[in-house]
Amino acid sequence: MKKAYSFLLVLIISQFVGCIDPLDLKTGKGTESLVVDGLITNEPGPYTVKLSLSEPYTAYAGNASSFVRRATVIISDDKGNSETLTEIKPGTYTTSGNNLQGQIGNTYTLTVKTREGQEYTSAPELLAPVPDITNLYPEVQEQKILNASGNEVSVYNVAVYVDTPDPAEQKNYYLWQWEGVHRVNTQPWNYCEKVRGKCIPMPKDCCETCWLTVFTNSINVKDDRLINGRQLKKHLVTQIPVTPRTFESKYYLEVKQLSVSETAYDYWSMLKTQLSSVGNVQDPPPAAIAGNMRNVNNPEDKPYGYFGASAVVKKVIFIRREELGINPGELIFPDDCRVLMNSTTEKPAFW
Repeated sequence: MKKAYSFLLVLIISQFVGCIDPLDLKTGKGTESLVVDGLITNEPGPYTVKLSLSEPYTAYAGNASSFVRRATVIISDDKGNSETLTEIKPGTYTTSGNNLQGQIGNTYTLTVKTREGQEYTSAPELLAPVPDITNLYPEVQEQKILNASGNEVSVYNVAVYVDTPDPAEQKNYYLWQWEGVHRVNTQPWNYCEKVRGKCIPMPKDCCETCWLTVFTNSINVKDDRLINGRQLKKHLVTQIPVTPRTFESKYYLEVKQLSVSETAYDYWSMLKTQLSSVGNVQDPPPAAIAGNMRNVNNPEDKPYGYFGASAVVKKVIFIRREELGINPGELIFPDDCRVLMNSTTEKPAFW
């Protein structure tokens, strides 16, 4: 039987606070390894680096021992600038936000010194420029599926695409991240709880209206090998399901387009392939994917994860319910809207 290990491995975009989705990989190793997750961009900080340890599959997923605490974490560039990050919670380290800022053309390195005396460093990462997003646009798409009764029904998604000009004078590698926000209206006054098979009314005083945030949930990368110097057209960024919950009124979507190095592109591409493959018991165990970190004194100790440097451009659109051409229906949810994931009653400034 394959021995599995799980670790948190996600690219943090500096402005996407909390945009974390756990990605489970089988590492095939019998010892704990350092897991690094960090990014510096040309946007204002703070920048975040997360440190943890890969865990055996028998470990409790929330085990606090998986966090690497009290490490010395330093981001430095090739111009002699550096900053030591502060641990703001177990395993999470950030810059001050008003000291070091990524600059296009500079090269950045991450150094980690653990309290056990191990020292790790990343390969230098060039912060390369990224072209603007020229167009960001939605397209409603219909899909036929079979429902629980075996009847064919239509479901709808909003596919969101980007167009961008690809510079001809260099190799370009792209990564996309996004953040969506939508409003919901629920019915807390209709809340009830089942008691001996009966739903006993227990109305709640709050809350009816919330805004929900949805974050990037997949790896989306592309190179310019086939389109070098031409327009990158109609690249799919995400698909938003058309449901009563997502389109109560309108959907706010912010898309970020990042430049990444060739090494980072290869890393994320391999990780995407491994995560998207559908395996069975006859498949060979997935191989561990090496990142760009190394142990200075022990080449056999190979950390997981990646420290990257990227330029960022972003574009925002609102997708309105009345523009869909279909009726998503009304949301029936007899409970406090705050029980929904990533919800808040505070109206966003952009709404």
